[in-house]
Amino acid sequence: MSERQLDIADMQCWVFRMAQSKWKMSSSNCTELFRKYDILGFIAECYDILHLNGYSCVLHDVETLLKNRGVTL
Repeated sequence: MSERQLDIADMQCWVFRMAQSKWKMSSSNCTELFRKYDILGFIAECYDILHLNGYSCVLHDVETLLKNRGVTL
């Protein structure tokens, strides 16, 4: 794994754990939501922009993406 891939994986893990905690979701329900809306893919695809902000900003972007797709958190 390249350093960039490790950085992306790190962000994906942190954002997942932050989402799970903030949304008070079980890991399986959070995983299902992340899979259904390809949140990990979103983070990987947009990493070059997302990494300029803190993880809380990235979580906010994920929440906005989900709300725009009709998901109520």
